[in-house]
Amino acid sequence: MDTQLLLPGFTDQHPLRRGGTPVSSARLPTNTTTKFHRVHRWFNFIAGFSPEFVHQCCDAAGLEPGSILLDPFAGCGTSLVVAAERGLCGIGYDPHPIFSRICRAKFPTRDTAAHVREIHTILSEGLRHPVSVDILSAPQRAFLTKLFQIEVLESLLGARQCIQSSVYSENDISFLMLSLVADKCCHSQTDGIYKAPTSKKGAMKPEVACSETVGMIENDLASLNGSDYQHLAQVFAQSSQTMDQCESGSASILVTSPPYLNNFDFAEMTRMLLYFWGIASSWGDITEKVRRPLIVNTTTALNGHKAKQGRYRANVSTRLLPALNEIVATLAKRKLEKNGKKDYDLLVYPYFSQMTDVLRESFRVLRRGAPIHIVVADAALYGVHVSTPQFLQTSMEDIGFRQVECEILRARGHRWTLAKREGSAIGLGEYHLHGVK
Repeated sequence: MDTQLLLPGFTDQHPLRRGGTPVSSARLPTNTTTKFHRVHRWFNFIAGFSPEFVHQCCDAAGLEPGSILLDPFAGCGTSLVVAAERGLCGIGYDPHPIFSRICRAKFPTRDTAAHVREIHTILSEGLRHPVSVDILSAPQRAFLTKLFQIEVLESLLGARQCIQSSVYSENDISFLMLSLVADKCCHSQTDGIYKAPTSKKGAMKPEVACSETVGMIENDLASLNGSDYQHLAQVFAQSSQTMDQCESGSASILVTSPPYLNNFDFAEMTRMLLYFWGIASSWGDITEKVRRPLIVNTTTALNGHKAKQGRYRANVSTRLLPALNEIVATLAKRKLEKNGKKDYDLLVYPYFSQMTDVLRESFRVLRRGAPIHIVVADAALYGVHVSTPQFLQTSMEDIGFRQVECEILRARGHRWTLAKREGSAIGLGEYHLHGVK
């Protein structure tokens, strides 16, 4: 049963509430409350934690206005928007071409309301002038025509063409608005985490979706009373394995949630928008342009990494090698016994090596005494348990973080329950890793 939760070690007696209802322990590390928060709700995504989680982390740190919050995996901007709401500066990194733009769009200026009205006019005009699906590449057309009625897709392409021909062609809020309209018009459900062409859901007409989107954004902007968030946030569309834009010892807190090992393929999850916007024209394009810069966490992202196993292995903590070596050897054996023959054994060293790079850079950027908060999950690959949170805890300690603790927030993945789980006797779950520099 879910219970009202304060993060482990926190002493605040008044946990944040959304809509007057206490946030449960199971919901803190999820995105399920973002729909109750202005600006956050402009574009939601299944991966990510709640605004309440970020608020609690900031409350515990007692940050002064103007302090810097760092998020190496910014996603759709939850932590950075919370930072702006509190008068903090936010610095985020995300190499995904969809997420980095969505994230930047959530930092309005005093001119954003006027821009939204103008973009609405442009979108409405474009919806009235459809563009043939023949302009799409064969892979784009084959996939998108399964997700949309042809006439709806052609109207949306007309809106895209109008935006791209206007002064708002590079504008992030126009990108967010039309992306959200397209999602509302899609008649395929998100089946688990991916758009499933064979499934069906209610789809809005483009004009209705556009009006609803604009109304939501305008209501939120009105409630901000002209607040200017943009000067408080910087979002870099690159990997956080190097954060050269950040001065050493400059950040006062880190709140993030990295990709979980063998969980979401963030390229596949966003294929609809990657194809719709023309960011990628084929499956190979998606791998090269989107997967390659991301942390390696799924077998679909292994292209170009298989030959680097030794280099990755040499970069992880020596204290982890006995456990990781055993896991890799076991997975290599299991692979031969399974029909799918997935290369799970080749995921382990790249994932922990790249995460080590991010943690080292984070340590450099944080000031002395700054807290670090990470939401991450463990994994089961072919039934082989990987204690990701506990392994990252070891890496953090070796890098120099102090008072590092790893505490469970909620159970997950019950179908993978095993009799024995080294380092995680309570089974698979999402964990809160926290410590200080």
